[in-house]
Amino acid sequence: MLRTTLAVLFLTASASAFAADAPVNRYVDATDWPASETGMDRFFEAEARLNAGFDKVCGDTFCEGDYSNLRPMQLRCSVDSTKGTLKQCLWTFAGSHASVNAKTGAVQVTAKTFKCKLLLAKDTPVESFYELTKGEDPLHAKLPMTHVSVYDGLPGCLN
Repeated sequence: MLRTTLAVLFLTASASAFAADAPVNRYVDATDWPASETGMDRFFEAEARLNAGFDKVCGDTFCEGDYSNLRPMQLRCSVDSTKGTLKQCLWTFAGSHASVNAKTGAVQVTAKTFKCKLLLAKDTPVESFYELTKGEDPLHAKLPMTHVSVYDGLPGCLN
């Protein structure tokens, strides 16, 4: 009986130690990479720089049609925590068009959201993405390991 109890305790302790070393989730939000909430400042700075780049080109490009008030809402990226590489990034946008019904006085709104994938290369290192966003024009800079920019993925998405 004592041997059985000791064996169970040993196996339980070994399994617990192994589980503590293994990553809980393979894919994490970029704000939680390399550890929970440690990537927030870097990621939100990258998002802000891309948003600023979009704001500069919006009036001459995407913001001339039905949704002249088009705004970037949120960038979100997933990271493969075992490799330190980006799996996917989606950038969401929203726009609306409002008008007044001349007969009733009712305000009518048409609103739309867009979710645009960044054209990332497979296994793009997170660090390389952050370096790109620190540049002078991150919206038009070529994404790591590609011949395309973040901007190149927007026309097909926002039209």
